[in-house]
Amino acid sequence: MVIVFWSCQDQPGSEISSVEGSFPQLAGDQITIEELEVRKTIAMDSAVIDKMGHFRFDFEIADAGFYVLKTTDDNLLLLQLEKGEHVKLSSNEDPFFRGYEVTGSPGSEYLRDFEYFMQSQRDRIDSIATVYYDARGQENFMEVKTRLDSVYDAIVDDHRHYIRDFVKAHPSSLTSLIVINRSLGQNNVLDEEKDFKLFHTIDSALMEKYPDNKHALDHHERVKEIQGRIFDRRIAEEKVMAGKKAPDIVLNDTAGNPFSLKSFTGHPTILQFWTGWSARSREDNQTLIKIYPDLQKRGFKILGVSLDENAVVWKGAVKIDQLPWKQVSSLQGLHSEIAKTYNLPSELPFYYLLDDKLVIRYKNSSLDSVLIHLDQLTLRH
Repeated sequence: MVIVFWSCQDQPGSEISSVEGSFPQLAGDQITIEELEVRKTIAMDSAVIDKMGHFRFDFEIADAGFYVLKTTDDNLLLLQLEKGEHVKLSSNEDPFFRGYEVTGSPGSEYLRDFEYFMQSQRDRIDSIATVYYDARGQENFMEVKTRLDSVYDAIVDDHRHYIRDFVKAHPSSLTSLIVINRSLGQNNVLDEEKDFKLFHTIDSALMEKYPDNKHALDHHERVKEIQGRIFDRRIAEEKVMAGKKAPDIVLNDTAGNPFSLKSFTGHPTILQFWTGWSARSREDNQTLIKIYPDLQKRGFKILGVSLDENAVVWKGAVKIDQLPWKQVSSLQGLHSEIAKTYNLPSELPFYYLLDDKLVIRYKNSSLDSVLIHLDQLTLRH
């Protein structure tokens, strides 16, 4: 985090704003306020909370923005202020972010409600994490894990609904930028391309209300970049649609020898794009292993194309899962040319079903769906 010290000089078009509060549990502590810029944090002012728990900051701002109020790096809250707003905060909690009231700033009230929602989300995740760790080593662990995965998916789904409802209610609020970008643990809740409509809705509303605002302009540039990626994907998709000849794949196998997809000409083929770190990929491996002998009898080939970046992870997964079909990789992950050529999604595994002329007949992320179409291909063949 970059900290830049801020001076209270008059800025054209600026207005005096203030943040005052009552945190009696923190009397005597130092409290600071910082402006949260797009790429840096600007230290603005600091004060000592008096013996009654009171503090106040007065400062000029030229445009709407985000501000961090904190006593420590672990005890902070985020404010979204407009020019000339006078905010009042109160809390009897220590740390104060666990329960505070805010008035005088609609954006800051939205952020408070969002933080309360995020805390409830974290509590839910902590609960399932506890059950998960307690279940390790038990005979029914996989059954418990499957149930917990379903619960986690429901938590993520609730989060998406919250975001959509928030954007629908407040598309022109700068706080929407915080809401759409906040991750859930280490996972992003939204996908920029799949959820592009939300990003675009916010962009349109913010550019109308804040045409010169640095946060709105940064989001505007991001939206243009996402649009470019979506366009590139559409162009790439046209080249790998059903009925098109599958682009050749020439990569090294686990022994370091080059292999070409063209060598499978004459055999209907399943292209399996996967990674060693993907749990679903590994589960699908077990399904494919069970049916592989039957597939061989019917003339089918499987080519496993790893999107791993670590050779140890890739080769280790191949060895542990005892995969008997050909495996290749560039070890360049989802940024590889193969990923771009085959227009692969960020979530793996993903499958292409090719006929004996290596023409694409079907593609899907669901192995079950691919196997159904495989049977149909066999009947036509």
